Amino acid sequence: MALQTEVKEMLALLSQMQTLGKQVEARLRSALQEEDADAPPVLDAKDLARVERFGEVAHRHLLVIETSEGMTLGQSLAIRRELFGDKVQATANLFGLKDSGALFYRQTPYGKKRQDSDPVALTQEGVRIAGLWRQLHSAA
Repeated sequence: MALQTEVKEMLALLSQMQTLGKQVEARLRSALQEEDADAPPVLDAKDLARVERFGEVAHRHLLVIETSEGMTLGQSLAIRRELFGDKVQATANLFGLKDSGALFYRQTPYGKKRQDSDPVALTQEGVRIAGLWRQLHSAA
């Protein structure tokens, strides 16, 4: 009888140890994920070059959109002139269609003549590049 009681107590202790082990494991995994989230992203050479070249301009566009009710083509041009100076005409290739690999697009019907008041938005690629630039520069 005493042996059965002792075995039951040992099984109960073993069960408690397993529960504690799972809790410790979960906390350790959580700590690793937090550490990984704080680490700068690892980029291939192509993405790194694109982020270094166009990340700040994408970030500034996204910042204007986040802090106001949107962005116009005129505001976009001012940002691009500030960052690229005389080479601003070459940045027109940053614009494309909404689902393209470009960073920005005009929210106007295709073929409509450009106007400074045209609304501008970031493509998914533009948001991605801005996010990567922010991660790289906040980790420094």
